[in-house]
Amino acid sequence: MTIEWTGILLAGGESRRYGSPKAFAKRDGKAFYQYSLDALKPLCSSIIVVTRPELLHLFDEAQGIGIMTDKETYKGQGPLAGIFTAMDEGDAEWYIVLPTDVPFIGEKICRYLMEQIEPGVEAVVPVAAGREQPLIAVYHHTVKDVIEGQLSSGKRSLRSLFTHINVKYVQMKEEEYFRNINRPEDL
Repeated sequence: MTIEWTGILLAGGESRRYGSPKAFAKRDGKAFYQYSLDALKPLCSSIIVVTRPELLHLFDEAQGIGIMTDKETYKGQGPLAGIFTAMDEGDAEWYIVLPTDVPFIGEKICRYLMEQIEPGVEAVVPVAAGREQPLIAVYHHTVKDVIEGQLSSGKRSLRSLFTHINVKYVQMKEEEYFRNINRPEDL
């Protein structure tokens, strides 16, 4: 049986420290979001980008991706709202989430995380350099209702979500792939 996967690309951060939208910052001439997109494309039957309204027109729909903003009810409530929005739009069994500020991530890491699913697990979260990486993670579709409950009660933390679902934490040695870029000098 083939598992249906949807990729969720979170591109709604304000990038205050970076000074401009990080999704479109470049590394080696390639936009950050393109690295995440390239990591997901070979693995997912669909990809949904969740971004801010003022950035919608900057993404290229010709790449075969869905582009949307947060559901109105949870607009501006952070990454959890973005994940919920994409899950509510999609119909996959499993979702793999990536942010746009990790231009060192690749298909190999994503595939490895996807291979870690097992019965009873609702999320696979990597731990790199001793830190959980909830925005580079795998989530089962059943988590959507739990996320909606969290958002409805004003809880926006992914770590708070983890107290309500069965999470498999995976220790990662490849720390450099998880490095996020917050300022131009971080490159």
